Amino acid sequence: MALVCAHRGCTQDDPENTAGAFEAAIRLGVDMLETDVRRSGDGHIVLAHDPLGGASADGLCRLSELVTLAAGRVALDVELKEQGFEREALALLRPYPPGLVVTSFLDGCLAAVAAADPAVTTGLLIAPDDGEGRYVERALAVGARHLAPHDTVLDQALRDACVGAGLGLMVWTVNDHGRIAALLADTAVHCVITDDCRGAVELRDRAGV
Repeated sequence: MALVCAHRGCTQDDPENTAGAFEAAIRLGVDMLETDVRRSGDGHIVLAHDPLGGASADGLCRLSELVTLAAGRVALDVELKEQGFEREALALLRPYPPGLVVTSFLDGCLAAVAAADPAVTTGLLIAPDDGEGRYVERALAVGARHLAPHDTVLDQALRDACVGAGLGLMVWTVNDHGRIAALLADTAVHCVITDDCRGAVELRDRAGV
């Protein structure tokens, strides 16, 4: 059974990428938390999806806070949105929590992570409009162990190619219940990243009965 991964936390009642959203997701019973990581203008490693434009870390959850909150409770999918602070992020993640995956759309980010510590599990993110192709080859070239395509990119051919290459699939962002159920049951899928944490957890638990 694939893992249920909360996309930026459970955001029904709390803003995304905040301690409240992550705590809510954990309480619902998700297996993994996905978050976006950037470096603030004052040098802190923080959780933010959009570019900060040199803004300070004031009011933003820091990666170190998430590591503490998740410790011993859930796995982490830490997406690096920018290059240049990979070693700093890894330092904050040590000792690496069980199930940690560092992901990025940027091949260079993942290559830098592999150079800093090849023991870290990484995943190459693929956007719906990524027309470059060669997804499996790109993932293998940077030492990734997972491919993380948007659900609209994933087809049978890509699934089979990942299986053949020994890559797990981290599929995002899936909110349709029928699709969630199918992916949770797919042995090629490592995790299903979703905004519907409650629904996905219920589907996982129902399938596990």
